[in-house]
Amino acid sequence: MAILIQNVLPRSLAAKNNIKSGEKLISVNGQAVNDFLDLEFYTSDYEFELEIMSAEGISRKVKIQREEKSFLGIEPEPYKIRYCENACIFCFIDQMPPELRPTLYIKDDDYLYSYVFGNYITLTNLDETDYARIIKQRISPLYVSLHTTDNALRQKIMRPSKQVDALSVLKNLSRHEIGFHIQIVCIPGINDGEALKQTLKDLHDPEINCLSIGIVPVGLTKYRKNLDEIIPYNRQTATAILALIDEARKEYNSTIIYPADEFYILAERDIPDEDFYADYPQLENGIGMLRLTIQTYKQKKRGLLKELRKKPVNYLMISSVCAQNVITRIAEDLNKRLENQFIRVQVIRNDFFGPDISVCGLITYSDLWQQIAPQAGETIILPASIFNNEGETLDGKDHLTFQETWKNPILLIDQFFEDWDYL
Repeated sequence: MAILIQNVLPRSLAAKNNIKSGEKLISVNGQAVNDFLDLEFYTSDYEFELEIMSAEGISRKVKIQREEKSFLGIEPEPYKIRYCENACIFCFIDQMPPELRPTLYIKDDDYLYSYVFGNYITLTNLDETDYARIIKQRISPLYVSLHTTDNALRQKIMRPSKQVDALSVLKNLSRHEIGFHIQIVCIPGINDGEALKQTLKDLHDPEINCLSIGIVPVGLTKYRKNLDEIIPYNRQTATAILALIDEARKEYNSTIIYPADEFYILAERDIPDEDFYADYPQLENGIGMLRLTIQTYKQKKRGLLKELRKKPVNYLMISSVCAQNVITRIAEDLNKRLENQFIRVQVIRNDFFGPDISVCGLITYSDLWQQIAPQAGETIILPASIFNNEGETLDGKDHLTFQETWKNPILLIDQFFEDWDYL
């Protein structure tokens, strides 16, 4: 195997050694290089030897010696990710309508992306070569979608193409000091209750290097056509889940089990204090977001007030259903400190995906367009998380579309109130 060199950065070690784009990197110190992580891993030393093959097929050896503040400068061709081979009964992608952003339909299940980006993997597409590499290169921690430790139940939920004894895999890799952040998507009446109790018991086995356990409710949209019938969580069942988790945390003296914010909202319970979430290990899973929002707002509100006072206008602050109580409290606190200005809050129903979807990151332009009607001169405050890194909403609308739709100024605020800027 080899990787194609797509680009060589100017003034880099590669450029100084006459390595060119279009050539192939065959090996480093005799070790085959297959992807970006191999490249990073094997070139981390101060001295190493590259085997380069020219576009004409001529091989040569290049010795590299790092200098202070130097960089290799090889950019490989885009990585081809591994895709999910399962047919999970709760898969969110299977519940989405067509014509959203194309990247939303990618079902990745790649352990390299798990390590680098915190994406969750299922372990069902790994072989012995993958396990050996994970151990050799210390690819840790990994983020694992487990859902249950009962193999038969996991088979029923995930319908994988290959059966895997996930608990054995976790134990084996743990013996080599590989750590795991675990995700459990709970489905009412299927893997909660006694099944969840057993899963939590198994994961607290000292043989498993479990760093955190995130428990989230199944996400159900109105587009579940010809799919397994699943009921959503409600106040009663969410209360039961939280009671079960509270009991498990006490029984195992555990601080690594984290319920999703949605469970607290559904059960009408207060969000736990900051100490509960430690260093927020499951934040990318939407766990602890509301608490972190509250804490960060307290730290940043002086700067935010300064920004709001720059213009003598009123504000319309948009909130998701899930964050309604937190955003309302923040608006009330700001209003106490503003003079001749007022912030009103509007909660956006998720008509696009359906009433069971309540989080901020799944708000679409479509719902905003249909529901908000800012007053003349009122500045709209939107959560920045409705846009991706390219500035597009889930339904593919960009900043320019927002500016053309509403003539009012639009202030984007980071979901944790860490930063803000106008469109």
